[in-house]
Amino acid sequence: MSDIRQPLPAAASVVPVLLVICTGFVLGGMDATAKLLAAAGLPVLMVLWGRYFFHALSTFILYVVTQRSLRFLRARRPGLQMIRAMSLFGGTSCFYVAITRMQLADAAAIQFLAPVLVTAMSGLFLGERVGPRRWGAVIFAFIGVLVVARPGSGVLGWWALLPFATAVLMGTYMLLTRVIRNKDDPAATTFYATAVGAVALSFMVPFAWQSIDATQWVLMVVMGVMGAVGHFMLVRAFHAAEASALAPFTYSQVVAAVLWGLMIFGDVPSMWTLIGAGMIVGSGIYVWYRELTLRRQGAARP
Repeated sequence: MSDIRQPLPAAASVVPVLLVICTGFVLGGMDATAKLLAAAGLPVLMVLWGRYFFHALSTFILYVVTQRSLRFLRARRPGLQMIRAMSLFGGTSCFYVAITRMQLADAAAIQFLAPVLVTAMSGLFLGERVGPRRWGAVIFAFIGVLVVARPGSGVLGWWALLPFATAVLMGTYMLLTRVIRNKDDPAATTFYATAVGAVALSFMVPFAWQSIDATQWVLMVVMGVMGAVGHFMLVRAFHAAEASALAPFTYSQVVAAVLWGLMIFGDVPSMWTLIGAGMIVGSGIYVWYRELTLRRQGAARP
């Protein structure tokens, strides 16, 4: 994603923030639709296929119409694109299985450990310096996960490991996005994120297929389109403003998960979920603030 070097006017800078917040609610709605389909008895494999196939198809149509070419199909780093796409696929799979057994808010809160994990992974795998304050934020976020999951309480049990696996895989996905952003075309990176999963699932889904009615077909299409629209808005937002200014607002998806779960499934989040989610979100915002401060200090040095 390209950075905008010139500061935006105050009125214009509001638009990217609104796009990110809207993205959180659209993607939260996508997850709620997936949970609704699974609750209706559809195999998770079919739900995953609908999410990936119609997302990839919508993205393909969008790029063909807007770019009037198929250049976005050419990937300069196909190996990295494949690993990145499979990380997203694995993370989504774990999350969709999790929400069949957990409240949407619980799973989303644990999943959003991912942005904090990127800090730890950057230090371990990219050689970036991570100071004690940011390591402290990572540990605090882990404690927040434990508060949500409450191991030993029997409330979530082993199912809480699934959104945790999602966080690890999504952290890997974000890390690879950082690695590949200057090595490949952004359109190719966006398209292959879901196209790889769509192809793989198209070979797997016949073994789990069952007949579905017109309403369920519509919900699967809507789910995929919501994914495509959400990612498109996110890309537009990050093209219009610096990532450092928008990062905190990505946590709107946690709030969205609570609201969607309450509206559709009547799920009232527990006090522990709210406390743990606050710890995870707070850690992520602190990591963002610390990285922004260090970047400004580095830029100020002669």
